[in-house]
Amino acid sequence: MDETFIQCKRTAAVVGSMVIPKYCDPKTVYTQKDIQTDMLSEHGVNLSYMQAWRAKEKALQFLRGNPADSYNKLPKYFYILEETYPGSVVKLKKTADECFLYAFVALCTSISCWQHCRPVVVVDGTFLKSAYRGIMLTTSTMDAAESLNAVTKDARELPIFDLLEYMRTLLERWTNEKLLKAKGIFTFLGSKFNKELKNNRTLSQKLRVRASTDHIHTMLDGVKRYIVSLENKKCSCGQFQLEELPCAHALAALRHRNETYENYCSPYYTRESPLRTYEIPVNPLPDESKWNVPQHILDELVNPPMGDKRQPGRPQKERYKTYNETKSKKYKVSCGNCGGKGHNKRSCKNAPKKK
Repeated sequence: MDETFIQCKRTAAVVGSMVIPKYCDPKTVYTQKDIQTDMLSEHGVNLSYMQAWRAKEKALQFLRGNPADSYNKLPKYFYILEETYPGSVVKLKKTADECFLYAFVALCTSISCWQHCRPVVVVDGTFLKSAYRGIMLTTSTMDAAESLNAVTKDARELPIFDLLEYMRTLLERWTNEKLLKAKGIFTFLGSKFNKELKNNRTLSQKLRVRASTDHIHTMLDGVKRYIVSLENKKCSCGQFQLEELPCAHALAALRHRNETYENYCSPYYTRESPLRTYEIPVNPLPDESKWNVPQHILDELVNPPMGDKRQPGRPQKERYKTYNETKSKKYKVSCGNCGGKGHNKRSCKNAPKKK
């Protein structure tokens, strides 16, 4: 075998083992150029770009293993999930030739959470960027759909075993943070809804109230009029019944009746709702070396999916934009040297701006 080839493999393995800590967090951006710079400044070794690229591939292989082998870890991982989180629903579906088809995971914590959430959920999909690609579907409340995609953007390059574990640890951290935040609330409503209620209360000061019955009032706002039915929790403006929070007109009617707002707010907005939602923690999993898995689970075979051949060239990193997104105004880069638009200081060919 060519001595040069052997030397390249040795260099990649040694440098790769040295930069492994840089890739433990999927969010960390550590490029081939960074490897070249660090090796030169810290060790006096001048690497070519291709050597740095091979070193990065070796580091990822040392850290995450072979992407194909990641699928064989799923049976024992799902077994440990069911043992650690009783009541969870996990499913692994394979084709007739033992190839991975899909996996479904719903931890018991998430299942119990839905009982205390508003029954409006979103199933959102995003493409995976690992060796075997695929689609990841997540179920969340509407306000968490895009934030979940943003948090998992870098993790989508992980092998499937590491991706599922990343999602589990993310749920573990979020559940604890949300519970601590809920325990820090000492008002009847959450801070977001208290702020909205305060704004509505300010607007209600300008309204004139005319009572028709004990529960029906007419609000006079200049030339406009609004009818509030406190018994049905409705207002002709539509905001009261839509948001399930007293609007300015409803608050004016309540003030006229000398009544408080607590009985007219959705229970999902109260302090008790998040406390009950996150009361069941996501406990950590034991180390993989401590897993006690039956032999028939260990012997189960899961081959990687048989998908289409990967297309040549650099893979797509971003999803296709919708019509409204492509029409939106894009941010233009400004130059710190001349102050012009459309280029930066590094590529500027103009004279510096006068100070």
